[in-house]
Amino acid sequence: MKQIVLPFFLSVLSFFTVASENYGTVNVASDPLQVLDSMDLFHNITDISKQIEQRTTPGHDTENVVPATTVFPQDSVPLIISPQMMLLTQPEQRDSFIYINPLDSIYLRNERGILQLPVKNLNIDALRGMTFRDTLFYNPLFLPMIYTGKMLPRDLSFYPLGDDLEKGLLIPREKTFAPELQHTDFVQEVRREYYRNYPDRISYSILDFDSIPRIESSDEIVRDTYKPFRDLLKTETTYSLDAPGVDVTTIDRKYWVRSGEHSFQFAQNYFSNNWHKGGTNNLNFNNYHVIRANYQKGKIKFNNALDWRLSLFNAPEDSVRSYRIGNDLIRYYGDFGVNSFLKGWSYSTNMEAKSQLFNNFIPNSNDIRSSFFAPLYVNAGVGLKYELNKSSEKVRHRGMKWTLALAPISLNYKYVGNKAIDVKRYGIPEGKRSLTDIGSTITSILKLDITRYITWDSRLTYFTSYEKVVSEFENGLNMALSNAFSTRIYVNARYDDGVPADPDYQYWQLNQTLSFGLNYKW
Repeated sequence: MKQIVLPFFLSVLSFFTVASENYGTVNVASDPLQVLDSMDLFHNITDISKQIEQRTTPGHDTENVVPATTVFPQDSVPLIISPQMMLLTQPEQRDSFIYINPLDSIYLRNERGILQLPVKNLNIDALRGMTFRDTLFYNPLFLPMIYTGKMLPRDLSFYPLGDDLEKGLLIPREKTFAPELQHTDFVQEVRREYYRNYPDRISYSILDFDSIPRIESSDEIVRDTYKPFRDLLKTETTYSLDAPGVDVTTIDRKYWVRSGEHSFQFAQNYFSNNWHKGGTNNLNFNNYHVIRANYQKGKIKFNNALDWRLSLFNAPEDSVRSYRIGNDLIRYYGDFGVNSFLKGWSYSTNMEAKSQLFNNFIPNSNDIRSSFFAPLYVNAGVGLKYELNKSSEKVRHRGMKWTLALAPISLNYKYVGNKAIDVKRYGIPEGKRSLTDIGSTITSILKLDITRYITWDSRLTYFTSYEKVVSEFENGLNMALSNAFSTRIYVNARYDDGVPADPDYQYWQLNQTLSFGLNYKW
């Protein structure tokens, strides 16, 4: 009996001894620890001025901050308490207790003990139990609060919203930028709520800083992630939507400008009796060709024009031939100039040479009146040239081009190469084939575009040797009926007091042509 009772008594005694030791190591605090409000804790940590003051004040006590994660010895058992009460042991054993956040019942923690929250949480009430130590500095909601002045929402509208906002959308909202904008609006709404509810806790505004730190924009990430239009345009055959390569071509400056005009027309013609080349009033076939080649580079200008006129008409009263040649003119005009110090003016030299191509006979005779190089007129001079090119601001296609050449020193040369032609008809003394006069020349060339289809060309040449005068005044009115058909009236008045006077017209000579036909410009 003693062998059974004695071991049992020793076992009970050892159990009470161990229990009394464990009871002496754990004490329950009679006064519970008052837990700070989460918003107060957030304000204490984010208040920059308060943090600076606490760090610069000596003897600041930081022992009241309870760590969120604690490591316990393997031989000790931590006591888990509710958020309303905190159990404390002796100061050296205070780390034996852990604080349980109410969000632990909703969200999970990672291996480092940090709460894993949704990236986009639009419920403001769900965040009220969160403290600053449960967050990271990746979300603008938990950065120090600075007043930015943005109080109005981005989507503020004074119009009622429709019943179905997504009606007719080709792309779902989650595939567009709508979720990103919605999250941004939520962040701004939280800031506005904080501005209204806690204005006394905002210590700084953007006016207190020279600049605000900015996080690198994530637009590139969004563009690479959401490509609704690229997916929408996909077909069975894959086509690249990238910008095609452009072949770079160097365009050289063009210094020569070429143009021309050609017309084939039927005409009614009238000649005065003393026309220097002769002629007969009749219906005729008239053609006109002009080719221009103008060069301009810097201050240098070189203009060239070559024109040819020829009219053929029937001659029923001529017993020798059934046709005659009326107006036969081939002319070259060129000027070379260098811009002067005055706008529109240039130092220039010009030359005009004209003759005819075919033989012209006296009616009912084989005597030649004029032929190629018989006569030949050459006029050259040195002086100034003025150019004016102006377009109307009120009437479309209306414009004017005017060229005035003043040659104080000019040379006028006449030559008759055919010995069968009477040279006195052209003002050359008998027994000579040529005549040279030195004087001054004025040349005026005017082109007036009245409308898109009506154009007036005028050319005035005046030469004087201070003993005699030779002048021609050409006028042409071109009325286009379409791009191919036109009517042209041509009048040429000539004055030459170096030739014998006519009984009716004296020193005046006149040539008039009315024609209708084809017209082409390039």
